[in-house]
Amino acid sequence: MKSEKPGLVLDATPLIHLTKAGLLEATLGSFEVIVAERVLDEVTRGEAHPDAVIIRAAADDGRIKVHKPHDGDMVRALMRHREIHRGEAETMSTAIELGVAAVMDNEAARTVAKLYGVPTKPGTLYILFMLVSLGLLDPGDAEDRLDQMVKTGLYLDSRTLIAAKEKLRSLP
Repeated sequence: MKSEKPGLVLDATPLIHLTKAGLLEATLGSFEVIVAERVLDEVTRGEAHPDAVIIRAAADDGRIKVHKPHDGDMVRALMRHREIHRGEAETMSTAIELGVAAVMDNEAARTVAKLYGVPTKPGTLYILFMLVSLGLLDPGDAEDRLDQMVKTGLYLDSRTLIAAKEKLRSLP
């Protein structure tokens, strides 16, 4: 049975930081979340961090769909670009195979994706703003969660961070 929720293939960074900020459940409630098998392995290796345990549990109970790309040639072609690691290549290949957008924070990866016709969404901020637009987060809470994500390692250049906060503050 096909999900009524829009599907998104998340790369490691959005998956990790949405979980750290306590937004994984809201994301799972709003989207059919898919991850490439390699990405799941990367983010849950050793399961030493609480977010890794949460992510693994969501995958084990089927709330996060796990996909192993079938097109090894596509994965290899994507990895010929030095800025692309295997997890990103599998994320893009999964997005192509399933006909959904890849959510990646790495701008270079999104640029490569465009060359191959992979639909993309601009990472963690895209999900954060979608949760606000769906009424699942108010803008003030979203700004607090954004601060939390930055404190736990989400990299955003200063212009992007300032613009995101200004946009959140302008929302009703």
